[in-house]
Amino acid sequence: MRKRLHIEFFLLSVCILRLFSRDLIIAGIPEQPNRWIDESGEVVGLDIDIITYIMNEMDIPFKVILEESSARLSSLWKLQNPPYDMVFTYSIKSERQAYLYYAHESHITFSWNFFIRKEDENKYKYEYFNDLKGLRIGATTGFSYTDEFWEIGKRGDIFELDICVTNESQIKKLLMGRFDMVPLNTQATLYDSLRNGFADKIAYLPKPIKSKPYYNTFVKASDYPDLDKIREEYDIILARMKADGTLEKILSDYGM
Repeated sequence: MRKRLHIEFFLLSVCILRLFSRDLIIAGIPEQPNRWIDESGEVVGLDIDIITYIMNEMDIPFKVILEESSARLSSLWKLQNPPYDMVFTYSIKSERQAYLYYAHESHITFSWNFFIRKEDENKYKYEYFNDLKGLRIGATTGFSYTDEFWEIGKRGDIFELDICVTNESQIKKLLMGRFDMVPLNTQATLYDSLRNGFADKIAYLPKPIKSKPYYNTFVKASDYPDLDKIREEYDIILARMKADGTLEKILSDYGM
């Protein structure tokens, strides 16, 4: 009850500012089932359903922008006058914390596994990075994976990296034999494979390269009114969504 009164007081205290303020701008990159543009041109996905619920609770109008790459996204949030107020779904990384405030509440946990071609299912193993010696591995600029992964890739003494700027081409390049494997968001890739008909062409190594909670973030340089208060209310509402089953229902709609 106290949290509900707190939210209502917050809404009353900022309602006049809302009348004169612009939409809150939230940015991300296309990645099913998190967020993508459907056939009708609408931005949809589990991130969209979660943020829509929260912003409706706060009566805050918002707009979603999807950029073509993580590299472009990060270059723009680093500007002195960034075009975004929030950015979707990141694991905590110190380089990002210089520019982004992380929500306290995580809305999802993702694993990242090495994906391979189905015919190579018994060809490779991964327990340690040394198991990948001599392989060519895909990677996408702007994705954190792990620090050790990038360090080894840059050295090139165990495996060689094939780096591109967008994630969308990675499965196509894998199936074309451009490299041996590629680390991808496991849940998102499996969801995409079922929707787009390539589930029988891929497999993944069982040990994750990482498994971490992911958070929505708030751009430090944003000039949106009362963003600090919005961050506080965001966490209160998300915690309530976890407690009352709302978040679980949204995730289950996407097979998670």
